[in-house]
Amino acid sequence: MEQYIALGIACVAMGLVGIGESLVAMKAMESIGRNPTAAKDVRSTLIISMGLVESIAIYILVVAILMAFAI
Repeated sequence: MEQYIALGIACVAMGLVGIGESLVAMKAMESIGRNPTAAKDVRSTLIISMGLVESIAIYILVVAILMAFAI
């Protein structure tokens, strides 16, 4: 039974990662709106940040798949 709870927590974490990605994109768009001349720098930082956040989602996915097959 504990495995199902852990798998549910992993699914919730995936949802939270999606919210985090949207917040990163939202703040980047706000900063580009405030200072359009810095769009190139903000865009490169946005791509790096989204990659880091997405890597967390991939780690959670791997753990969730391992837990699913361990059940």
